[in-house]
Amino acid sequence: MIFTIVKDPIPFLIIDDTYNKEEQVKIFKELDFISEKLQGANETASAKKVNGEIKRNTGLFLDTVYSNRNVSDILTINRKIFSQKIMDEISNCHYAYNLLRKINHDSTLISYYDEGSSYFSHTDDTTITAVTWFFKTPKNFTGGDFIFTDFNKHVELKNNRTVIFFGCYNHEVSEVRIKDKSVPFSGRFTLSQFCKII
Repeated sequence: MIFTIVKDPIPFLIIDDTYNKEEQVKIFKELDFISEKLQGANETASAKKVNGEIKRNTGLFLDTVYSNRNVSDILTINRKIFSQKIMDEISNCHYAYNLLRKINHDSTLISYYDEGSSYFSHTDDTTITAVTWFFKTPKNFTGGDFIFTDFNKHVELKNNRTVIFFGCYNHEVSEVRIKDKSVPFSGRFTLSQFCKII
C-alpha cells in the first residue's frame, strides 16, 4: 500500500495498491458474479437532487445480499480499511479522522458506471466514507473522475486506488464514456464503504 496524505484544501487520504494481487483476483471474481445482478439507482439509497433526479449508475449493497459477511470475499477483504496501518496513516491527515477507530457500523455498496453513467454532487450520510475504484485493464473508458466539488479538487482515477474522506464533503463522479461497447462490464466499479458511529 502506498499512502498519500492530502491536507489542502481539505484533509483526506489516498491509498494506492490497496489490495494485493490475490485479493484483487478474489474481488474481480465476485464482481463478475454480481455484475448481472446490479440494481438501478432507485434501489441503492441514492442521493437526490431537489428536482428528484438521482444518480445514473447501477449498484448493490452487499450487506443485504449476504447475511453472513464471511461468505463474501469482498466483505471479508475490505476489513483492511480498519487495519492499524491505515488508522495510523489517516490520523496524520487530521485528528478528527481518529473517529475511524470508533466506527461500529459500516455497509458496502458496489456501484458500476457504464456508458453515460455519473453521480451528481452529493454528500454521504456517513461519518467517514472509503471508496475504492476498480476497472478491467486495459482501461476501456474515459471520464469517471472523482471530484470534491466545493473545492474543485480532482482525484485521479486509478485502478485499486482508495480515497478515505469525511462523508460531509460534497463529491461527484463525472460521466463515463465507454470506448468499445462490445466489451461487457468494462467500465468503472466502485467499492464504497459507508462508516458510521451509531
